[in-house]
Amino acid sequence: MENKAQTNARKLLQILAEDKYKKRRAPFIMGMGVLALILVTYTFFSNTHKTQESYLISRAEKLSFKDIDGALKKGINFESLGDQKKHILFYLAEGPYSLEILSYLKKSGVDFKARNSNSRNSLEDILLNLKPTNKNLEDYFYANISTLISLDLAVSNEVIKEASEMCEKSSLATCLKMAFYFKAIGRADLAESYATRSCYTSKDDSICAIAKNNILKDSK
Repeated sequence: MENKAQTNARKLLQILAEDKYKKRRAPFIMGMGVLALILVTYTFFSNTHKTQESYLISRAEKLSFKDIDGALKKGINFESLGDQKKHILFYLAEGPYSLEILSYLKKSGVDFKARNSNSRNSLEDILLNLKPTNKNLEDYFYANISTLISLDLAVSNEVIKEASEMCEKSSLATCLKMAFYFKAIGRADLAESYATRSCYTSKDDSICAIAKNNILKDSK
């Protein structure tokens, strides 16, 4: 059996050990607290950025100077928006481009020639990946890509080859987009060729009708 002195000594050692353990644990606990705070802060700002980016993407042709100023103040990158990290020019192409908005974006420091993770500029991304409505193709797609070309955006041979392969696999909209592109750079022969290919599936297809109204009607 322990005597009183032994009991007191054991208790003292236990207290000292617990105190020492607590001191050892303190930096760890504080570190975990700081880490948790950082994660919470990061999640908050990340969600805020995503919400702001989603708002900008949804605005499309309604985008205003106020929208742009507010986003820039929050550190939004107009050259890499949304989950797909696409340029604002890509999203704006879903409607008619506003020259005033484009000018304001450029003056605000947005790089129109910035490339995405696949090394594609906005014009190339639009030709390969934008899924325009028939109204878009009929009313303002040609004007939009003509604007991008006037901003010195070019399409590489690699992208032309990829788009051509998509066209051959019955992506009629891609055929028509390429037809408009070649029309915009003055290659009427290639514009006609791609427009004709957009009519492969059906002579009555809506895509073919747009090609006839905007490109093939000018051919001999």
